[in-house]
Amino acid sequence: MKYLHKILNNCEEVSLMALQSQEMKLPLIKRIELRIHLYYCRCCSNFVKQNKVIDKSLEKYIENISQNPPFSASDDFKKKLKSNNLS
Repeated sequence: MKYLHKILNNCEEVSLMALQSQEMKLPLIKRIELRIHLYYCRCCSNFVKQNKVIDKSLEKYIENISQNPPFSASDDFKKKLKSNNLS
């Protein structure tokens, strides 16, 4: 364990790698480094879990809002907008 800190990345690097891993596939060595750090660091592990929950919640919210918009413009308002854009 004495030399473990030399092979482990710091938390800032790991949080960045974790976010990148959600967007694209990391190289094998980076995935291994990430897993090792997450195994030993509870804070980063919690960060990854919370970030996944936030992402899922945002996806559901965006899906819901696209299907059921919270407001709609009246036809009168749309006509006023068009007439203002033309002038």
